[in-house]
Amino acid sequence: MKHPRLVSMLLGLVVVATATPALADRRDRRDRREDRQERREDRRDDRRERREDRQDRREDRQDRRERRRAMQAPPAIRVERHDNRRGYVWVDGRWDWNGYEWAWNTGRYERERRGHRWRPVSWELRGGEYVSVGGDWVVMEPTMAPPAIRQEQWQPRSGFIWVRGQYDWRDGEWAWTPGHYERERAGYRWVEPRYEQRNGVYVTIGGSWSVQ
Repeated sequence: MKHPRLVSMLLGLVVVATATPALADRRDRRDRREDRQERREDRRDDRRERREDRQDRREDRQDRRERRRAMQAPPAIRVERHDNRRGYVWVDGRWDWNGYEWAWNTGRYERERRGHRWRPVSWELRGGEYVSVGGDWVVMEPTMAPPAIRQEQWQPRSGFIWVRGQYDWRDGEWAWTPGHYERERAGYRWVEPRYEQRNGVYVTIGGSWSVQ
């Protein structure tokens, strides 16, 4: 009687031992599927959050652009008292748009710059918004004609041409540049400079080599 019972117990152990790896394998596959599903959901959540973040950044940039635009004209310039100071120029105060409202910046002294002049700031309506123009140093342009050309003594030199001196606009005034010799160039000729007034300013034309 004991042997059949023992055989049954042994058969049960064999069945359990045989079924256990299969059950464990099914559980492992189920766990891996669940892990993959969770990772996919996590990736979807991450992509959705990134899209939302990009959208929020675009809206923030749009809001900042809208805030930076000056859609209304600045107030009238304030009158400020100042004294003349040797070697300096007085720069008037100005209104600046800070992205939300017009803010006043008081005037100041700037050290003079030779050959330059201070261009006051102005606000112009362009494309529906006010933009600043000027408020910086600009090179002074000649509004008066240059002096008469100086007479220079020179002697012919074989293989060279004489380029007479000329006045050049430098540092806010006409400055004389003495003449000099230039080696001849086959097929070229020297064009003497001349001065023309254009839009109230004198410009130099020529003073270079030109093809014959």
